Amino acid sequence: MFGLILTTLFFIQIIYCEELPQGLTDDERNQIDIIQSMRFRTDPPVAPVRNIAEYEPMQGVLIRYPFGISTAIIREIANDLIVYCLVSSNLQNSAYNSMSNAGVNMNNVEFILGNTDSYWTRDYGPWWVVDGNGDVGVVDFTYNRPRPNDNQAPYKVSEFLDVPYFSADFVSTGGNYMTDGFGISASAHIAYTENTECNTNNQTSIPLPGCQYVDNIMNEYYGVNTYHVVADPNNEYIDHIDCWGKFLSPNTVLIREVPSSHPQYNMIENVSNYFESISTADGTLWNVFRVNTPNDEPYTNSLILNNKVFVPIMNTSLDGQALEIYEAAMPDHIILPFTGSWESTDALHCRIKGIPDLNIMSFENGDVNMDQYINVLDVVLVVNYVLGIEEFSTSQIQLSDVNNDSIVNILDIIQIVNLILGN
Repeated sequence: MFGLILTTLFFIQIIYCEELPQGLTDDERNQIDIIQSMRFRTDPPVAPVRNIAEYEPMQGVLIRYPFGISTAIIREIANDLIVYCLVSSNLQNSAYNSMSNAGVNMNNVEFILGNTDSYWTRDYGPWWVVDGNGDVGVVDFTYNRPRPNDNQAPYKVSEFLDVPYFSADFVSTGGNYMTDGFGISASAHIAYTENTECNTNNQTSIPLPGCQYVDNIMNEYYGVNTYHVVADPNNEYIDHIDCWGKFLSPNTVLIREVPSSHPQYNMIENVSNYFESISTADGTLWNVFRVNTPNDEPYTNSLILNNKVFVPIMNTSLDGQALEIYEAAMPDHIILPFTGSWESTDALHCRIKGIPDLNIMSFENGDVNMDQYINVLDVVLVVNYVLGIEEFSTSQIQLSDVNNDSIVNILDIIQIVNLILGN
């Protein structure tokens, strides 16, 4: 069945050989039903599943040639990580020369051959999970553009990296998705409105009422047990969450801020108030940072790569304030500003997709409060859970079950104490 679908899409690709914009073209609007023909479902990964967050360890990034970013950005990334570049076979030499001439470390560049329609690898690129066997794999969605070349990118990446591939039958886009890595994710309203099974066109509620069809997929295929879907406050055509918000850690979120005279002030404040009122995976409230964007600057459209944060700047006096907010919110990171052909709806994050470290995950069993340390605070939490004083999320239960016997009890507490003592 999968082979038949790919064969069908191969013939559809002929329609889309030209470079396409981020929004829909007139021709695409007339052929929007192609999106439905691209949908299909595989069996889900082995449970329990955990969706990998952007701020977890990355081994590389996915970009595309012709580029949507400067070679200066590529050069900086290739100093530390592998740049996986999607490129058609007839353009590979051109892509190589473009990077090599710009001083990119070509030892850290690998080419994935295949046609693409656009350079928004964030929007159509793979989403990553760790399954119940501890294996890292790709769980795909159907791209919300009628672009078969772009839609096939996650499968091509999984084949190139030799990792498991799964497909969930729902329509989505990566620019409208962020996850904390521990069962909590967030999106703007198109996560529901673009899936006919949800039977909604609600574009005003914060949050939207849940959609069982999508929520079940998010839980079964991505391990997401809490999905915050809110009306997009920007009133832009794109309706992507990365245009106004970003998870910076399991406990920290960045949300844009505008003056009270801005036409979207009330909606943006409503969204910010909502995130200030909900809990993180460890049960505490989110630490909400605000970045000033009076002229719709794309400062939230940044990219976290291990200890570096790539921030789009606009060469205005507001850039310094934005960089200071990132430094305050992420004091252990190097904040790197980059100019580009940025727009309020399309900047750096949209055009680069992280590829996680396929061997190392950042949160270890025993780190129950997810602060990247295993210490007495984790022991206290587990003791309180065993005594019935504390309630745990699914992710915390997984991290507490150190001996992997599917029960959290005194044996796990002993194991965590031994980890602390180095036994």
